[in-house]
Amino acid sequence: MQPKTGPVPPVRPPVVDAHTHIFCWGEKPEEGFLSEQTRSSWLTRLLLRVTGIAREKGDILSDKLRNRLLRDLDRSSLDFAVVLAQDAVYRADGSRNDADTHFYVSNDHVLDLAKRSPKILPGCSINPIRSDALKELERCSAAGSRLIKVHTAIQGVDPARPEFDPFYALARELGLVLMFHTGYEHSCKVISQQFTDPRRLERPLSFGLIVIAAHCGTCAFFDPEDYYPHFVTMMNRYPNLHGDTAILASLIRWRSLARLSSEEDGLRRRIIHGSDYPLPPSRLPCVFRAGFRPPEQANPLELDLCVKRAFHFGDGYENQILTLLDSRPDGPAGARTPMAPTRETRGRAG
Repeated sequence: MQPKTGPVPPVRPPVVDAHTHIFCWGEKPEEGFLSEQTRSSWLTRLLLRVTGIAREKGDILSDKLRNRLLRDLDRSSLDFAVVLAQDAVYRADGSRNDADTHFYVSNDHVLDLAKRSPKILPGCSINPIRSDALKELERCSAAGSRLIKVHTAIQGVDPARPEFDPFYALARELGLVLMFHTGYEHSCKVISQQFTDPRRLERPLSFGLIVIAAHCGTCAFFDPEDYYPHFVTMMNRYPNLHGDTAILASLIRWRSLARLSSEEDGLRRRIIHGSDYPLPPSRLPCVFRAGFRPPEQANPLELDLCVKRAFHFGDGYENQILTLLDSRPDGPAGARTPMAPTRETRGRAG
């Protein structure tokens, strides 16, 4: 006789946070650092106090920050999180300018984190101004990073510059996803806020690249400009453009999630979950949707997911990033490479 078996429980779709960060204080500058100006800012001091990071295990602050990320991720319901690097500022001749770099995390550091945890997907960062940008793009792709972040404001990158065409062409050939910071930046000293206008993404989008406009072009309520309408215009014009919800659960962007969730369905289907961890979400703007004291509040990754689930962005909101990371251009230049990882494949690789 065949043994009786019960019903097979349904397999839930994976849950992915496509926009998280690791910060390095600077004890090991080859891994990453914050400038003295950034470390001494009121926002940095407030975050250190609010998160209680000093109580975390670790001999140095950078170790504490890393251990907190690994612990919060391990205790969350997330299957994966894209952890982003942060490239430096570069001079016009392509040389690195550490004196004007206020936030840096090396690509090797996030690649190493991905080896430590099967939940981490590495998101390397490349400033296309650097003299070896194309070489670094190929290196990061070969090392397993399917997403490349460009921070327009902090790194001083205007995406509309024609000099970056070879960078965009190679990224498309390699089948990479490019993420650009859009909307005003407040956490660190910037070179230009105007570079964060989503309309400046027209050039990389014209290459057929999959582009993610981080933060959907949103700005704080006190900013002199609002780039969100420009984001909507670009989303309606380019089907290869997506947006993520990183930092949209913050108090200073209190209207952003409601505005985004009221857009037409075709736009909302291209919205991707992102938290901007370790920057903490705020419950206050969404208390009537997510509840006053949700059980997820102890873990910022879970709380951010809870808040954004209340806005019902659609079935693909929490996992379509995996499909995007597996996208490849057509033709000989886009030869197939291994798919974006599953929990099982990452477990074997880690």
